[in-house]
Amino acid sequence: MDESKNPLLIVSVTLAVLLVARWIIRTRTMDGPTKKPLYRVDHSVLNIPLPLQSLWMNMGYWKDTDDFPTACRALLEQVLKHAHILPDEVSEKSTNPNGNQSLSIIDLGYGCGDQSLYIRDTFSQSAQNDPQNTKQTHLKAYIGLTLEPSHFATAQKRLDSTTLSTPHTAPFTIFCADAANPSSWTPQIHTAISHASQPPNDPAHPHHLWILALDTLYHFQPSRWPVLHYASTTLNASLMAFDLCTADTLSLWQRIVIRFLTFMGQSPAANWVTVSEYRDRLVEAGYARDKIAIHDISEFVFGPLHGFMEKRGRELEELGMSIGRFRYAGGMFGWWGRSGVVRACVVVARK
Repeated sequence: MDESKNPLLIVSVTLAVLLVARWIIRTRTMDGPTKKPLYRVDHSVLNIPLPLQSLWMNMGYWKDTDDFPTACRALLEQVLKHAHILPDEVSEKSTNPNGNQSLSIIDLGYGCGDQSLYIRDTFSQSAQNDPQNTKQTHLKAYIGLTLEPSHFATAQKRLDSTTLSTPHTAPFTIFCADAANPSSWTPQIHTAISHASQPPNDPAHPHHLWILALDTLYHFQPSRWPVLHYASTTLNASLMAFDLCTADTLSLWQRIVIRFLTFMGQSPAANWVTVSEYRDRLVEAGYARDKIAIHDISEFVFGPLHGFMEKRGRELEELGMSIGRFRYAGGMFGWWGRSGVVRACVVVARK
């Protein structure tokens, strides 16, 4: 058999030649301008302090900061300020002029626990400043729900591992459950909510039950409306939220693009309504129209968030890392900010 026509031999020789050529090229360029660097900046991953000090995840309120955790915390503070329930040192409108008051919070989507820690620490400090609760708003109970097991495990670990420098008596309980579907909640969740809903024995000290939803409701399946109806009619709870609405007028092309983006972001079409439609749906759920306030804060959300993500992407590339899928989210936020097709809103509906 003619070895020059043996296919296996030809392939073997070709591979051997290619490997030798590659070795020669690499050897000759070790000291040249194309030398592969021995040290780069990928060792940056070894310098990241662990465990991470914060794991905030919301769109942020960027009016006075360009730092992500600070902006995320500021967004929570905006919601609490509009609801008038922050302690006096943060919000001048939180004092009950008729005496002290108490509240309980049901947090629908607490992430990895940063907002839970913020609420716990803030009200604990308030209790220390006014141990008799004569002026401050007193937190009776906090109940958190999240659908993500990894978020639940992380938040539980952080709540268990952090200690307070001040006394705090309000129970903080978090669960892994579908916040959008009250019928799926376990008896333990309903028992905790029932306890949190009970007013104090002294009628002179009013108690308020609040639903908190920070940048979560537009993801709820099949929509946000069933849990808000349940909150109003069954729990008699007020609502404070950061949520998204659409502009009053959209072109066909804008509607198509928004529908595509929200589909990719696992956000049901039923959740995308205008501010006026949102208010109407809250009225249908049982909230009085004159007790509903919707504040547009888009100016301090989408554009600055887009700018931060672009800057962070460049910084990570310099370190040999990538911002990954958030690059596309940043582009979407930039379009929302430029076009105004989506509005960032603080929603407060009181019972």
